[in-house]
Amino acid sequence: MIASNIPKKLERITKKPWEFLTVFLVIFFLMAVALFIVDFVPEPVTVDSSHDSQTPVVQNYPSEDPVRIVVHKVGIDTQIENPVSTDITVLDDALYKGAVRYPESGLLGDNSTVYLFGHQSGLPVVKNKAFKAFNGIQNLEAGDEITVYSATAVYTYRVASVEKVNAETALIPLNSGSRTLTLSTCNSFGQKSERFVVTSDFVSRVPLTNTAYNN
Repeated sequence: MIASNIPKKLERITKKPWEFLTVFLVIFFLMAVALFIVDFVPEPVTVDSSHDSQTPVVQNYPSEDPVRIVVHKVGIDTQIENPVSTDITVLDDALYKGAVRYPESGLLGDNSTVYLFGHQSGLPVVKNKAFKAFNGIQNLEAGDEITVYSATAVYTYRVASVEKVNAETALIPLNSGSRTLTLSTCNSFGQKSERFVVTSDFVSRVPLTNTAYNN
């Protein structure tokens, strides 16, 4: 009986296709709304790219010895010595020539702290300019720029903090895991153990040209 009615139903559908289509769409819409209400319809999968977009990309640079430091704000422009020994006598001898990179600290381009130290003198005139290598670093402020040169590039850092510390108790981290620059000098008008420490964050590296080196 059911099979015999199928041809008749098909004949009615073919005679009124638009009416059938309208009824079909209405039923489909009502079913879709019902499924959505009961949360049966799956939600589209989205890819969260916010994490990737916010993750900083650390560019690889070659490891290079620092050879010169310039801080225009306080008039610093001195060469940098790179001794290989931490022997006190070796370091003291290097200080007679300019600023010194502590041998166990990082190199330019490394993801670690470059630690430079130098003399400061309160005397108006000194025979050896190396004794005034880091004069005035205590007058730097957050945001000031420091440039350090290698043989092939100029590295720019921005001052983050300036502190007066006690050398007997203060520790300077050398494995910070980030490109930072730390400068240190004695307080020529204070106690023998007092040090001024300037911490700076890496900003950029630009390949060096003859013109850039002379600026």
